[in-house]
Amino acid sequence: MESKNSQRMISEAIRKIALGRSIERVNMSGCGTGGVGTARMIHGYVAKIHEEGELCGTIDVREFLDETASSEPITHQGVLLAGLKDNSGGFLIIPTLFSDVTIVTDAATKYAYVLNFSHADFIQLLSHKESIIGVAETEELDPESNDSPDYDELEKTGNETSTKYTAEVIKTIAKNKNDKQAEITVTPESIAQKIDKSEVNQSKDKIEQKVNSTTVVVADNKVTIGDEQATEPLVLGNELAQLMLEFITECSKIMTPTLMGTMPAINCPNFPSLASKIQKFLSKTAYTK
Repeated sequence: MESKNSQRMISEAIRKIALGRSIERVNMSGCGTGGVGTARMIHGYVAKIHEEGELCGTIDVREFLDETASSEPITHQGVLLAGLKDNSGGFLIIPTLFSDVTIVTDAATKYAYVLNFSHADFIQLLSHKESIIGVAETEELDPESNDSPDYDELEKTGNETSTKYTAEVIKTIAKNKNDKQAEITVTPESIAQKIDKSEVNQSKDKIEQKVNSTTVVVADNKVTIGDEQATEPLVLGNELAQLMLEFITECSKIMTPTLMGTMPAINCPNFPSLASKIQKFLSKTAYTK
């Protein structure tokens, strides 16, 4: 009997040395080791991030001293960040060096995985079909009221934003409780923006801006104002001003035969004042070439 007790004490001592403070979690688990079969949960920090070599795509995690009874720091090498060592085509989080992490180790398979992160240097989310990221504001939960609805039953305020990603399209929507909404849609061949009555559409060969029925279109070697089908050419302001000045100058030279001989036109004194007004119809803000 005494021999069995000694063996049990030795076994328990070894168990405490191996598991350290996590022995408390083990004792609370009906499964015997960490709650899931042979799994064990460990708290520590990122000691190294492997970016090349055999352990590329993994990290080393060093346990906090109060997690183990060992006097020497324990480091877990090659801790996986995802289900695969190379998960460049899926969901991946790379933690910040020396940041806190929680990992799970499996004594049976000898694999270790990161479970929780405190800080991240890189976050990648690549899905095969569709991804949606957004915020939908709801009414506040009243923790003091027994009649307050659960979080999933709270009324939406109407303020929300979302971005939907597919392999062909990215669409972002922002709207508020006043029924105002802005949209941006991106495809490999076009970008479209819409806010109420205002729209901007861009393709590989033109940009179209529209407010109600008024349109400005910019294309290669062509700009139309008012409507894309507009055909009336714009006037070059300086050229027109020079032409008007020359025309008025020539008009001021007109002589009229009278009984008293050849005389200037009766309205000739008005021509200088007309010439002085030419610069006033030239815009100071809009220019063309």
